[in-house]
Amino acid sequence: MFLTQRQKRILQLMLENPTGVSIKQIEENLKISRRTVYREFGDLKQNNFAIENQKGKYFLAGDTQALQKVKEAVQQSHSQNVISVAKREKVIAAKLLLSTEPCKVIQFALDLNVSEATIQSDLNTVEKSLDRYGITLVRKKGVGLLIAAPEKIRRQVLVDLLVNQINQYDFFKYLHNEIDSQDLFLTMIDKELLLQANECLHESVFKQIKLDTDQKEIEIILTVAIALKRSSAGCKLSFLQPSTDSLKYQGYVYQFLALFSKRSQLEVDQNDVTYLANKLLNSDYHNTYLTYDEHELAVAAKVKEFVQHISEEVHWDFQKNPDFMTKVTKHIIGLVQHKVSLLPDTPIEILQGLSQKFGQLYAAIQKYWQLFFPDNQLTSSELQLILLYFANEYTSQSNNRNLSALVICENGIGTSAILGAKLKREFTEIKQVKTSRVSTLNQLDLSNYNLIFSTLKLKGFPRDYLLVSPLLLDDELQKIRDYLKKYEQKYPHLSEQSSFNQQEVTHSVEKLSKISISALFSSELVNGIKVQLLEYNSSDLIAVVQECLAHLDPTLIRKQLPVAKNLLKRVQMAPVGIPNSQIALLHTRSPEITRCSFTMFDLDNEISLQSMDHNTIQVKRILLMLAPDNLSTPEQQVLSTISSMIIMSSQNLDLFTNGSQKEIQEAIANLILQDLKETLLNNSGEKA
Repeated sequence: MFLTQRQKRILQLMLENPTGVSIKQIEENLKISRRTVYREFGDLKQNNFAIENQKGKYFLAGDTQALQKVKEAVQQSHSQNVISVAKREKVIAAKLLLSTEPCKVIQFALDLNVSEATIQSDLNTVEKSLDRYGITLVRKKGVGLLIAAPEKIRRQVLVDLLVNQINQYDFFKYLHNEIDSQDLFLTMIDKELLLQANECLHESVFKQIKLDTDQKEIEIILTVAIALKRSSAGCKLSFLQPSTDSLKYQGYVYQFLALFSKRSQLEVDQNDVTYLANKLLNSDYHNTYLTYDEHELAVAAKVKEFVQHISEEVHWDFQKNPDFMTKVTKHIIGLVQHKVSLLPDTPIEILQGLSQKFGQLYAAIQKYWQLFFPDNQLTSSELQLILLYFANEYTSQSNNRNLSALVICENGIGTSAILGAKLKREFTEIKQVKTSRVSTLNQLDLSNYNLIFSTLKLKGFPRDYLLVSPLLLDDELQKIRDYLKKYEQKYPHLSEQSSFNQQEVTHSVEKLSKISISALFSSELVNGIKVQLLEYNSSDLIAVVQECLAHLDPTLIRKQLPVAKNLLKRVQMAPVGIPNSQIALLHTRSPEITRCSFTMFDLDNEISLQSMDHNTIQVKRILLMLAPDNLSTPEQQVLSTISSMIIMSSQNLDLFTNGSQKEIQEAIANLILQDLKETLLNNSGEKA
């Protein structure tokens, strides 16, 4: 049960006066208005007790257990733990943005357990922060604090603030009634409203769009809940222009509203429908390419050529997967339009290992970046981060010759079946054919298909496709033969290792020595891998680093301070969060470290960190890799192999995020054994 200081004082009055208290008594005791008293009564109704009125006297009602909980809650000296200044300022900003009436300084002071002078100081910082978004903080003497801003901007800033502060894991547990949260941000919106919005969205909208992250789902739920709350309070949007191709999303919004109106009173206008439809369009991962503005479209066209040339150079079809194209396009748009800060031009070990493993692919990326984006010079680390996108796609997709084709038709029946059968009969390379209507395309994974044929034009479609007639005329058969021939020339069938890896040729004696060192070192390192829980950890990364070091084997580090400084220097140099994951990798070398180690810490409390691709992620596991200052080449190669393995695929990211100690040890051992076998085979081949 979460109660503010003011609510506790109201309940205390009622507990002290079991026959009831009047509104006037509450006003005089708490120095608040009648309107505020009624608002607090409304908020208190969400708990498992009732406030009843008999002849103007208000008293508590409920079962014995519920009333006992009220007494325990009231007896607590604070309504929540002491929070940081930065968090307190964000709470104030969020409450101001959400409120539909003036807020009082004394109200903030009571709710946050600080003095009015402290709140006044906080407000100066809040005012500057809001001003960056064109939002004005208005202070009216005798009235209170107000926000002056266009409604659309007000809602968007509020949603962004809440999304960045709310823990994703706690959010979904809260919605599923698995926890009673005291989080100030999570409980800021009525839980009943959140529950109803979430249920109706899942029954309507979420079945018809694809959201690529949990954060996107949380953002949609909050956007809808806040829109309903603000609109019902009479806070209207100015005229909004519907986005291009947003018509079907308006349909999704109407489906949602029809469901929601059956459960609760609803007041929205056309501008709210347009606002929500535009949000859904922007969030639908299948249709992200439709949301680019004019300038972004120009960059997106260059990215497409950039990827095409790399694909042809390394003979691997990177254009096959629209999800990959969307991710890499968004990332490059951010770089070209200077929306993000570049990674520093200093070595980042995890990315360096990747560029060594995929030398030919990295060279192609460097070559064609200069060709297509000559005015945007990138650091080596930033280019290696782009390589990460390509390497992940390469390791997760197969380039086999059993070609599969997707046939897109208007209705998906009749002529489409004829077309599919004819394709398989005329072209033996095509082993599988899938037919689909345009309306069901968003339910398909386009990366499963090498070739796409369509009987109608597809405006804005993210993949290359061949336009054909439903009956496949003779001249079209030749056109398809030419299409297949070009495809096979561009992307010939390659061995699993492909030509991305280049083996270093050395003398056999040197190689044998390196193999022996690697085997012994690897065995010791793998056996020493640990996964352990970091209980009650801080939300601050610097404090977490110190806590991790304090929990290590005391024989591993001679002096902690120099090692901690090295790690903090690495944290300040560039983001340590791994893209598209919930893990962060920290690594350093130091003379104070006695041996190599790899330890993973599961965090009791997730922390928000920036990832290498400039997004914010919720980190639940810290990977800590430590090594002495002087390492042999084989030892460096083993550590580099492990670093690269972490980010090599979504499966590996999941392993290092959720895997047990034994599972991770087995996976790393297996990879190292494969590398050793390949080295032995190469030696054998050279002797022969």
